[in-house]
Amino acid sequence: VYARLARVQKAIAMASVGLQILGIFLALIGWIGDIVICALPMWKVTAFIGNNIVTAQTFWEGLWMNCVMQSTGQMQCKVYDSMLALPQDLQAARALVIISILVAVIGVLLSVAGGKCTNCIEDEEAKSKVAIASGVFFLVSGVLCLIPVSWSANTVIRDFYNPLLMDTQRRELGASLFIGWGSAGLMLIGGALLCCQCPKREESRYSAKYSAPRSTAYRAQVMASTGLQILGIFLAIIGCLGDVVICALPMWKVTAFIGNNIVTAQTFWEGLWMNCVMQSTGQMQCKVYDSMLALPQDLQAARALVIISILVAVIGILLSVAGGKCTNCIEDEEAKSKVAIASGVFFLVSGVLCLIPVSWSANTVIRDFYNPLLTDAQRRELGASLFIGWGSAGLMLIGGALLCCRCPLREERGYSAKYSAPNGGAYV
Repeated sequence: VYARLARVQKAIAMASVGLQILGIFLALIGWIGDIVICALPMWKVTAFIGNNIVTAQTFWEGLWMNCVMQSTGQMQCKVYDSMLALPQDLQAARALVIISILVAVIGVLLSVAGGKCTNCIEDEEAKSKVAIASGVFFLVSGVLCLIPVSWSANTVIRDFYNPLLMDTQRRELGASLFIGWGSAGLMLIGGALLCCQCPKREESRYSAKYSAPRSTAYRAQVMASTGLQILGIFLAIIGCLGDVVICALPMWKVTAFIGNNIVTAQTFWEGLWMNCVMQSTGQMQCKVYDSMLALPQDLQAARALVIISILVAVIGILLSVAGGKCTNCIEDEEAKSKVAIASGVFFLVSGVLCLIPVSWSANTVIRDFYNPLLTDAQRRELGASLFIGWGSAGLMLIGGALLCCRCPLREERGYSAKYSAPNGGAYV
């Protein structure tokens, strides 16, 4: 009977851990979608086709800018000149979406501290309360994301059926609204799952535990080791985020060219996937590369190396979570330490893969800049992506090195009591 009861309790505990992990995962996906709709200028979309189908244009409206996509593939964006000139729904959406993202960040931090797979908090009852608090934050974040999305959708639908508006003034529901609904739903579901995890009070009667005394030096060594490991993971994650930024940001090579009239000043940007032209008026026009083979060799190699670097860093993050000293995904301390070292190796490889294309492109820019055969209009300068890439590679290398330096502590193995029978010939 007791064995069956123990198996049932273990199954319930495993199901509770699974539901909590599922809730955190859904809430994280919803939080990422919340960030996407904040940046993506596709809240309201108008598809207008003129008399000639070649002049087809698609107008996008977002929280921070509006864009025009030509049928030729060119895109021109402009940041809003005035916030007060925006419709009321977009004004409110700016504030609510930003607050929703910040509230979700707090929920993410609390979910990590209150997770059943972590040991940041020793008291199980307090850990459960922290997990419930993270669920509440996710619920609030989901509601704050749902309100502006639904408000903007209602405005679009109401204007679409308004007989006083012309066809060119009508808007359609953009992709950001659908992503926003999905993100809000995921955060609400994830928050609800986290709030349903109640603390178990059955084991409170058997709170008496015994642990072998440990020296103050040993505890200090453990705390220092944990702190260095957390620092290494934090630096590596920041480096991974920078790696993602340089992959998307079209500022690897920059040319600032001023014509005869200063009003026609233009800034040319070149990235891995597109090139952009920023006018002095604030308008930006971007175009995706038509052919990959037409790109310079450094940008062709950078595409593959940066993407591989991001994927390797993601694997390193997953391993660092499993091998972290603040988690209990792996019970064996020695195996956990080996997993942490493996995550450090992945971060080191990712840093090297990020450093190679950035340095290669920088070398190409510097060599062309001092080439006397090129005109001033053909010279390039180091873009912001290169500096971000150097910093990201450095952070991943430092973080990986810190993780690789953490060896398992072996103090407890020195006190293993052994007994051997006395030899008969030596006994008197």
